[in-house]
Amino acid sequence: MKKHSISLTFLVRCSMLTALTAVLTLFPRIPLGNGYAHMGDCIIYLTGAFLGPLPAAICGGIGQCLADIIGGYPIYAVPTLLIKGLLGLLVGKLIYRHETHVIRLLSAAILAHVIVASGYFLVDFFLYGLEVALITLLSPTQWIMSILATALLLPIAKQVLRKP
Repeated sequence: MKKHSISLTFLVRCSMLTALTAVLTLFPRIPLGNGYAHMGDCIIYLTGAFLGPLPAAICGGIGQCLADIIGGYPIYAVPTLLIKGLLGLLVGKLIYRHETHVIRLLSAAILAHVIVASGYFLVDFFLYGLEVALITLLSPTQWIMSILATALLLPIAKQVLRKP
């Protein structure tokens, strides 16, 4: 049987990005309908682009789950863990090592919106009913903010990571 080891570097990177995801999910927080807009998803996308699907799933799921618990939305903690973890995993699969390919970036952005919007629609539908769930479904502000921030930060991060 083959043993897999996790490096200390991997653990430190995942921990730092998870903490950064939690912080940017909490601050700044812009109230929207039933939730809020934040910059935490941007870190998930960047983690997926540079470190791959597993670190993106970890930082997305755990980081935003912690932010929900700390920020006063504990009822969303488990759904967020699943929704944002899946988001990180799938976006990471699409753009890891291909982050400059425009079609992959657009596919990842659309997939991200579908996962998050449908995931929170289902959660809000079961918690609050159809009217509240539709508000969540029809509000793309969070998605647009995250995609624009990622599009601005991705080239900068690539330049920083290239320097010795």
